[in-house]
Amino acid sequence: MNKTDFDAFYVLYMKSHQNLWNRRVHLLGWIFGIALGLWALLSAQYWFIMLAPFPALLAIWIGHGILEPGADIEFKHPLLTALANLRMFSQMFSGRIQF
Repeated sequence: MNKTDFDAFYVLYMKSHQNLWNRRVHLLGWIFGIALGLWALLSAQYWFIMLAPFPALLAIWIGHGILEPGADIEFKHPLLTALANLRMFSQMFSGRIQF
């Protein structure tokens, strides 16, 4: 996949992430997942690393089941979605989209 293809995917991705609270829930899910993974590494509780993706998945289910229903793009393209999340978060922190 090239950058043009990802940019086109990102446009579709953002159409299903227009709700401010949905974006915030996604960000919190990633933060909790990363924190859980880091804690697992630092505390040598390595089996907890397997649980690290679940806060982000829970955030997707809450975000698209309750806050902004109808979007299934995230479940069809999980790797592209992860990259799109990172781009969305960087745009949130840079002020390009509302935080």
